[in-house]
Amino acid sequence: MELIDVIRKDHDEVRTLFERVASSSGKRREDAFTKLRGELIRHEVAEEEIVRPLTKGFASNGKRIAEARIREESEAEGVLKKMERAEVGTPGWEQLFQRLHGAVLEHAEKEERVEHPRLAESVDREKLREAAKAFQAAKKLAPTRPHPRTPNTAAANLAAGPVAALVDRARDAVQRAMAD
Repeated sequence: MELIDVIRKDHDEVRTLFERVASSSGKRREDAFTKLRGELIRHEVAEEEIVRPLTKGFASNGKRIAEARIREESEAEGVLKKMERAEVGTPGWEQLFQRLHGAVLEHAEKEERVEHPRLAESVDREKLREAAKAFQAAKKLAPTRPHPRTPNTAAANLAAGPVAALVDRARDAVQRAMAD
């Protein structure tokens, strides 16, 4: 698989998770949201580490395209952080969920319509295959919760990401244990 295929598979998974959150309630909704949140954060971190540097390498407008996608991801991360502080299912949480849903779908569409075709044109296939493997590895090591105060750069993710991921996974384990 090439990088674009891996990203689009993730986008499909995120769309499915949004539907699952929207169509469920109570504990099932909380669990679906936790899974969605983790998937969104891991995907974002992997994009910042692997995809954005490739995008910045475009001869024309690459830096502008990458910075626009990073801004969108930062805004979504801020919404996720607010959602963590709100109780699932309350009117405030619902409003944030709708905002997040719209923003994430729009962001994915911009990637698929603008960024991905340029990647396919600008990056050779072998490099896209290698990048797909790196993307999947980056997701495995990424945090599972939003950290909006951390700069959204590949360097910051590589420096702070492993520590944040350990803390997040510990919090996730405690939360699961308390729920059981």
